This record gives sequence, structure tokens and C-alpha cells, in this order.
Amino acid sequence: MNVRAYTLDFTVESQHVKEVLSSVFHTIILHRTFGKITYKKESTYGIGSLGVCDNDCNKIDFTYCSVNNPELAADIDKEVSQFHSELRGAANAGHTRNGTIALEFYEKKKARWPFGGDLFTWESWEVRVELVSATSTPEQQRRQELIGTELAEKVFYITQMINKSDYVPKTPDIPNDIGNVYHTKYTDIHPFLFRMRYSLTPKQESQSVGKSVRKLLDYT
Repeated sequence: MNVRAYTLDFTVESQHVKEVLSSVFHTIILHRTFGKITYKKESTYGIGSLGVCDNDCNKIDFTYCSVNNPELAADIDKEVSQFHSELRGAANAGHTRNGTIALEFYEKKKARWPFGGDLFTWESWEVRVELVSATSTPEQQRRQELIGTELAEKVFYITQMINKSDYVPKTPDIPNDIGNVYHTKYTDIHPFLFRMRYSLTPKQESQSVGKSVRKLLDYT
């Protein structure tokens, strides 16, 4: 089975990076999260309600929805902040102004003794970011207006793609297997298993994905 892969491109000022990425990733994860799954007996389970909250951006005229869970929000913010810090540092040093951060959803396939289990990625969202600097206040204001409009269009595209009737892992029949499909570390919610990775693109490799900085995170 092929991985569903999507790519989004943004050309933004450094001050807008975190809000752009937070808007994108929280929108995606909101649509890939259930309320708490509670098993009553084998093959029978109930799904609790999912709390949702609105988030107003401070530097962009945009509001996005997210799962109302501080633990999940902190995890996403941590990785977005680290990527932004790495990219901003590289840009200030004159190394590169381009980077990519991706959100991947996966499931664990049951192990067959004596082999270990496999991880199967079933959906990937890659966001490519290019940093730019406004040369005047009017240009800065114009960019701020444009990024709000562009972000609204991208979020609409995300909701269109994510609601297509494509493959998503089935909820396991027994509670012991729920960790093969969903994260179990969060209170009151069960998001599909996800991980995040990022890389910076060296100047000389502007047409390809660079490997100067790479990180892979697995929330298990």
C-alpha cells in the first residue's frame, strides 16, 4: 500500500514561521484524533467526546482549531520551535534559508517471532519553508496580509484531502493492541500514531532535500 504524501510550500518571514506551522499541524492532527477509546468487551468499544478550541494567531490574521489537550499542544509546539530555531540560526549564519518539516502518521505491524514489528507510514504531510526578509514596513504589512490568505487556502485544502475516503488504520478489536494504532500517552484522547522530522537545505542543494540537519521523533 502506498503512502499518501502531501506537500505544502510557504515563503514567509521568520516571525510568522511558528504560527504558520502550528496552524497547519494542529489542523491535521485535529482530524486524526479521537476522544478516549474505552473497551467494554472484545470488539466493542466507546469513543469519548473530543474537546476543541480556537487559537488566534498574534502576528497573522488567522484563527485555527486544535484539539484541546495541553500535552499534545506542548509536543507540537516543542518540535515547531526547534525547527524554527534551527532554520533561523542557519539563516542568520548565511548557511541556508530553506527547510522542511514533516508530520507522518504510522501504525505498528504485529511482530512475527523472532523478528521485530514493522512501522508502516500511511500518511505524510511535508511543509517546505523559505525564509524571506521584508525591506520596508509596507512590504512587511503586505506579506502579513498575504500569508493570512494563503494559510486559509492551505488549511481548506488540508480539510479537503484529509476527509477523502482513503485508508486509515482500523481500531483494534482488543485493548492490548490499541498502541499499534493510537498514541496512549495523552489524557482523554487517542490520536493516530504520529512522528515529526525536519531537515535544512544547504544553499548548494536548493533543488533537493538536504541532510545538514535531520531529526526523527517517535511519540510512543
